[in-house]
Amino acid sequence: MPEFNKGVMRPNLNAVPNQQLSIQPDANIDKECYRSKRSNYHLGVPDDDTDEDVVFLGEILPSDSGHHCPSKRQRVEAHPPPQDDETLRSGVEVVEPMESDEQTKREGEANTADTTVPLEKPKKRDVSLVERFTEEEIEMHLKSLHEGRVELKNIETCQLCGESELLFPAPPLYCSLCNYRIQDESLYYIPEETISGAQHQICSPCYDHCRRQKFTLSGVDIVKANMLKLNNANNQDTEAWVACESCGKWQHQICGLYNPEKDTDKTSDYICPYCLLEERRSNESVGVHDNTDLEAKDLPETILSHFIERRLTKRLKEERRQTAEATGKSLDDVSLPDDLTLRVVFSADKSTHINKTFADFLHDEHYPSEFPYRSKVILLFQKIEGVDVCIFALLVQEFGSECSQPNKRSVYISYLDSVKYFRPERVTFSGEALRTFVYHEILIGYLEYCKFRGFTTGYIWSCPPQKGEDFVMYSHPKTQQTPSTKKLREWYVSMLDKAKEQSAVTNVTNLYDRFFVPTCNITAARLPYFEGSFWSSSAELLMSQETESGVENVKSLSRRALKGNKIKDSNDAKNILLMRKLGIRISNQKEDFIVVDLHYTCTRCSETILSGLRWFCKKCKDLQLCQRCHELEEELLGEHTHTMNGEEHSLSQAIMNIQSTTEDNDVILGNNTFESRQMFLSFSQKHNYRFDTLRRAKNSSMMILHHLHTSNKLHQSQISSGALLQVVTCTSCQKDVSTTIYYTSLCCPSYRACTSCYSNSKYLRLRHLFPVTPCIHGIPPRTVVTIEILDALLHAHACRSTAAGPCSHPKCSVAKILFNHTEVCEKQRACKTCVHFAMVIRIHAYHCQDPNCSIPRCR
Repeated sequence: MPEFNKGVMRPNLNAVPNQQLSIQPDANIDKECYRSKRSNYHLGVPDDDTDEDVVFLGEILPSDSGHHCPSKRQRVEAHPPPQDDETLRSGVEVVEPMESDEQTKREGEANTADTTVPLEKPKKRDVSLVERFTEEEIEMHLKSLHEGRVELKNIETCQLCGESELLFPAPPLYCSLCNYRIQDESLYYIPEETISGAQHQICSPCYDHCRRQKFTLSGVDIVKANMLKLNNANNQDTEAWVACESCGKWQHQICGLYNPEKDTDKTSDYICPYCLLEERRSNESVGVHDNTDLEAKDLPETILSHFIERRLTKRLKEERRQTAEATGKSLDDVSLPDDLTLRVVFSADKSTHINKTFADFLHDEHYPSEFPYRSKVILLFQKIEGVDVCIFALLVQEFGSECSQPNKRSVYISYLDSVKYFRPERVTFSGEALRTFVYHEILIGYLEYCKFRGFTTGYIWSCPPQKGEDFVMYSHPKTQQTPSTKKLREWYVSMLDKAKEQSAVTNVTNLYDRFFVPTCNITAARLPYFEGSFWSSSAELLMSQETESGVENVKSLSRRALKGNKIKDSNDAKNILLMRKLGIRISNQKEDFIVVDLHYTCTRCSETILSGLRWFCKKCKDLQLCQRCHELEEELLGEHTHTMNGEEHSLSQAIMNIQSTTEDNDVILGNNTFESRQMFLSFSQKHNYRFDTLRRAKNSSMMILHHLHTSNKLHQSQISSGALLQVVTCTSCQKDVSTTIYYTSLCCPSYRACTSCYSNSKYLRLRHLFPVTPCIHGIPPRTVVTIEILDALLHAHACRSTAAGPCSHPKCSVAKILFNHTEVCEKQRACKTCVHFAMVIRIHAYHCQDPNCSIPRCR
């Protein structure tokens, strides 16, 4: 393995590749449950080599197929009378002496006054998601389980899928020496004891090829002959079983969508889909439901998720219309994806700490020791056969305006993953798959949202996982191909081309052309630093390899290489040498490191144009000038023109008004499951939440949603106990919107509408309602940008600030520029700034109650 690759860990490996997951069975297993041959607990399935009848709680449980499957919970309500051995052998029935009628009558009268017959409590149900299905959804679920079913004789099989014992593949293990994954049925070796609390393992090739008698693992020498030899096939788990309380038949828990987390006390009744179907058709009453199995749409909504979801719905309708026109079909003949739900499931503030050696190296350039950012996890669910299946995941890092350079106002697409269960499987009018269209629009919507918030740059590393390995979702379908680096890069480029057409981004380049091609001011301090990125890890590795001989190599650099760079000391020389070596490595795959400009960048000074006037040429799309650079050129040329190929082109201007701050007023969502990609992947591996088949994907999504809702309820209860959460309900449906966004009115602040009521009511959508974030941790409710702009306009119109006493309102100067622009603009109907300003004035005028309002055009 190359020395360089050993230092830079692949992004699809865990942060601690030598640590083996310790997957232990639940300690609170029923005594009725038997242990499998692979030391794996599961409900009700005994060892296959058992031929004798099983004695269970005093009862003999025979089975026609030779297997003995005890009930999930056996209850002995009356024990038989004690009998001696002779009586048992003779088979003579023991008859107790009869009591006299008078004695029986007296005892009955005496016991009547003291004895009350307790009413039997209704049995708790709802441990299976199928209980919430409609008849049609139950039939669809059963049909999907029956596909490819093969009848097995003389073997105890699942009533639903027809399979017998099903095994999970072994969890991923990685060799501590070569970092490669150990195959499912391969041999490997482990030390007799753990090292520093972590289990190390060595694959068979490394063990056989090593000529030394010792291995060094984490600084500890391990004798080769004392290592234990294991087979990875023995690490396979068995799918658990559960018995129906109504018909007594056995099914896999995954097939029945049984949730063991809701039956920890073993007091609930599981009813199989067949019995539930009979109940639906006969209209029989069912047991008590605990109403804790919520759907994906019941997860808290954020401003980001609401923005992307509404935009995606609009774009899907446009695509449907365009496909119908291109194919000559009616709209009814073009299928549309059903029940798509997008949610932000994690949003919390974190920090990236810089490697100390790297930070000390750039200390003279005031390089920070850490970069604060907000980490977010976005999931897309689609309801398939009654179950919300997670089909797409996006992990991002947002470095706001408060962050130091070079990460200031930048976003990093850290990970993206999906499983191929999206429906319908059709192509769009452009010939691409509909699932590709949906995933592209989610990314474009996110970039557009970041653009509105004031972010200027986005970074993407096109790096697919190696075959058989996972980024976010555990265990992908075997039919799903892993894209090559080229295919994934083309996928991103296609998405960004659409984003440019929709004006979500302004320019696309790569890391090498942005930071290594300029001949002046080449320094590592200008490179953005993201944890786990190729260029950051490579720079740290090269820095650790730098020695005094590296300084000597600087003397051999040509004057051309040092042109435009001022060398003051040895650190400057090392910086130039570092960037030169790093540039060589990045140049070989520079197209994979994508840089996206969300706003216009000045062609001269390479700085983002955040405010003031932007000068541009309509004929030369690459020319963009900030106000400062334009004034310098204007002093030289004296006109608002520039020369290109001997021709003079006139320059146009536009007002730039980017948010002065990227402060995120959105809902904070924290849970330990999605704290990081590694934690969620380890969580899924520990509980066998796999996505390799649809039946397992439905069960895994059900359990992930259960954990998310449980975490949200726990967080809400903790806030409520501290009296920090103000209970807010929807005026129409009385839904609790205390932890999610809702809509309110300018005229009637007490009116609130949840997102569902707002989306389903055309009347409400015409009333100029605006989304509001909830009041949490004592922070007052926050509205989105529109209301802030309205407040700024009212303030700026009445503000009489002077140079001696400037106004402290953050939006006052911007609002005054808008007022002045609309007064002098000659193309108000064609000017986007004037059109947007007029829209805001119309919203104000619609809600204004003052007949003498002085705002222009309000009357």
